[in-house]
Amino acid sequence: MDERTLNHELEAGNYTPALKPFHREAMLDLVLAWGTLDGALAMLLAHLMRVPYHEAADNIGKQSGSGKLAEMIRLIKQLDSAEKAIKFLKKHKRLYERHSKPRNKIAHGHCAGYLLADDNYVVFAIFERTGQEGLAVDAVPVEEMERATKWGEAFTTFIVNMLNRLDGEEVSNDSGASQQSEQLASK
Repeated sequence: MDERTLNHELEAGNYTPALKPFHREAMLDLVLAWGTLDGALAMLLAHLMRVPYHEAADNIGKQSGSGKLAEMIRLIKQLDSAEKAIKFLKKHKRLYERHSKPRNKIAHGHCAGYLLADDNYVVFAIFERTGQEGLAVDAVPVEEMERATKWGEAFTTFIVNMLNRLDGEEVSNDSGASQQSEQLASK
C-alpha cells in the first residue's frame, strides 16, 4: 500500500479494533524477541565493563538498547586497534534503531486495530503531536514486525555466542578488553 493511500485510510478511520491471531502473534513475537535482546545487550555491556551482572543491573538495567550500544562503542574507543569492533557496533546500532521502530509503536502506542483495506497493517495511536491539535496515528505492516523479530533474534544469538566465547576464556585485565573487542569485530 502506498503512503498516500495509507494516510487516506488512517484519516478516514477505516480500521477495526478487533485483531486477528496473526497480528497478535507477530506483535508478541517481536516484543519477546526484543526483551531477550535487551537482556543480551546488558550482559555484553556488563562484560565489557568487567562488572558482575547483578552490579551492572543497577547502572545499566534501565538504559535503552541504543544507549547500551553507544556505551559499548565509547568503552571500545578507549582501546587501541579496536576499529573493526567500533565499526561493527556502529553498524548494528543503526540497524537496532531502525528495527526498533515497530517494537516501540507496539510497546508505547495504543493498538487501534487493523486496516480494513489491507489486514496486513496494524494501526497504532501514538501520543505524539501531529499538526495543530492532532495526535499521531500510524500503521505497521506485519512483515515489518516479522523482519524486526528475525533481526532481533539473530543479533541476540550473535551476542549470546560472543558471551559464551568470552566467558570461556581466562584473560588478564590488561589484554582482555582489547582481545574482547577484536573478537567482537571478527564476526
